[in-house]
Amino acid sequence: MNRYILTCLLLLCAPLLSGQTEKLIVPSDMKQQTVITEPVTLLKGYLRAGTVLDYRVADRYYNSEGSKDYYNTSSWGSQSAYGIALQYGISDRMEVDLITEYMNNLQQAQSLQVESKTNTSKTISIKQKGIGLGDSHLELKYQVINEKEKRFSLTGRLMLTIPTGEKNPRNIKSETQYDLPVGDGAYALGLNISARKVIYPYSFSGYISYTNNFTGTKIFNAITLAEKRFRLGNMFETGLSGNLHLNEWIVFGNELNYYSEGEGKIENEPPVLSSWAISYEPRLVFQVHRFRFSESVKIPLKGLNVPADPLYIMIVQFIF
Repeated sequence: MNRYILTCLLLLCAPLLSGQTEKLIVPSDMKQQTVITEPVTLLKGYLRAGTVLDYRVADRYYNSEGSKDYYNTSSWGSQSAYGIALQYGISDRMEVDLITEYMNNLQQAQSLQVESKTNTSKTISIKQKGIGLGDSHLELKYQVINEKEKRFSLTGRLMLTIPTGEKNPRNIKSETQYDLPVGDGAYALGLNISARKVIYPYSFSGYISYTNNFTGTKIFNAITLAEKRFRLGNMFETGLSGNLHLNEWIVFGNELNYYSEGEGKIENEPPVLSSWAISYEPRLVFQVHRFRFSESVKIPLKGLNVPADPLYIMIVQFIF
């Protein structure tokens, strides 16, 4: 009789033990999934907050002939942006992102001016800066194909740029003494399609993106202070990456990307030259539980009418 009662109790407890094991695995581990093991889009109800820092020194550029050249006169500058990014999972396959930037632009130049009457020379220094809230970006991502063991994931992303940054120069004292604008001053709408496949300890991904810029108005001359209609050139971008996973928490990434921007237009002005660039971007991603840290350097390899200096990018994120 005792043996019969013990057998019944064990049979009743077996499903309970199984259910408890499932609860321990899913809630505690889902928010700690890494860039390797997590889905391409956030799961429903999850929130990820992060900061993005990018920094570049403006020293050299690729000219209209595709050769590296220094900027005119003895000039030097830098550009940095501090971004705040919020990502939220609407469903297990749909995610919405909001990104805004705090810009810090700096330009310095020196020139030698010779006075013909007195045969003397003097050095003229020009220093311009632009600090403030830049443009904002709203993105909606949808996972069209879920990644499985024998197939890749396919994700579409719709991107809207909102001109929240100051588009015109401020505190104008002279033709060369004023605060730089920190926003583009026009809306833009883009579409991105990306694919990813993890074959541990490697992963491979690729993307293709197109952005259409709309017409806007802004001041281009600090003397006339007249706003002119303009339109930035439309942009095309594509890239391929291959990544090595040392374990589930550390990733070494490598990406080769191509960027192209068409001719821009400014009212009553010559067309703005088109540009393109091929860049290599090594990346390190490190994660501890819900905290994720990423560093990368975008190195231009070849281009036309684009900066030739590397762009440093750092991302810090935490998932709630």
